[in-house]
Amino acid sequence: MRAEIDLRAIRENFSQVARSTGKTLILMVKADAYGHGALRVARAVQAAYYGVATEAEGIPLRELGKEVLVTAPSLFNAGLWKRYDMIPMIGDRTLVEAAAKTGIKRCHLAVNSGMNRLGFSSAKECYAAAKNLLSAGVRIEGVATHYKEDADENVQGQNRAFDRAVDAVRKACAEEEIALPFAHVTGSGALYAGKYDMLRIGLAAYGYHTGYATAGLSLRPAMRVTSTIIKRKILRKSETLGYEGIYRARGEIGAYTVLGGYGDGIARSEVGRCVIAAGRRLRIAAVCMDSFEMISDRIDLAVGSRVIILSKGVDAAYIAAHRATIPYEVLLGYDVPRAERVYVE
Repeated sequence: MRAEIDLRAIRENFSQVARSTGKTLILMVKADAYGHGALRVARAVQAAYYGVATEAEGIPLRELGKEVLVTAPSLFNAGLWKRYDMIPMIGDRTLVEAAAKTGIKRCHLAVNSGMNRLGFSSAKECYAAAKNLLSAGVRIEGVATHYKEDADENVQGQNRAFDRAVDAVRKACAEEEIALPFAHVTGSGALYAGKYDMLRIGLAAYGYHTGYATAGLSLRPAMRVTSTIIKRKILRKSETLGYEGIYRARGEIGAYTVLGGYGDGIARSEVGRCVIAAGRRLRIAAVCMDSFEMISDRIDLAVGSRVIILSKGVDAAYIAAHRATIPYEVLLGYDVPRAERVYVE
């Protein structure tokens, strides 16, 4: 299986969002840049910060000289914050204590404005955390929150909670005569985020619309996944394909075995969705660990013919809808060791 990553598309998508919002952007490259390759993406796209989930993800980026924001920092990796000058997004009292003890230079504060995942949940907690960090010499560079959805009512409600938290942190900084931190939010609520300094964008950079931040933009999916036919055959009526005979032929029909299965990011739940071969949409009839079966009324494709698994017309949004999931999960599935990865600069 072959995954082709168009770095030009990622740059163009990123630039479009920056121009349309007028905001400085933080590029999310966690989970290996949503399966696109974090190091290659970070080299190709110039951003103010690069967001990762863990310290381990951040180290190679710091070695490239990139500013790294760790959004889910671990108490047990606190020593790495200082060693690599990574910026933890702190949203818990134990992390405040670790930051103070470790003697890091800077951090961001995480605010739980309604996502109920990570972050301090009240302005009072944010103020106390800020005072403790500042007294330990830790500069609070930014304050952040995450939207749970981009519905107008939700975003505006979360903004009100976030505003109270930002005001509390800035009050603590002003009392210490420290520079006030900037505020940043996820890009999905950009219509109501104009007052904030920065936006964090992820999926939009890789070519998929995520809400207000990308409405009207011509984003291009950056990943294309293909494979090859490794066997062709003709099924007679009542013959089956796949484990437990998941597909049974109603009459004579052509079938192809294509390299790549659920070990390569093609889920068993994708049975019934289409792939593209020779310009035609052909249906997946069965999925195994290392291959899948594709059926066709005609046997006119040769062994070695290319099959498009993910691309325009069969993109991650289409596949996600079929699998009852989200495009993020689809894209991450192809980031597997045995996939050949090719980058277009």
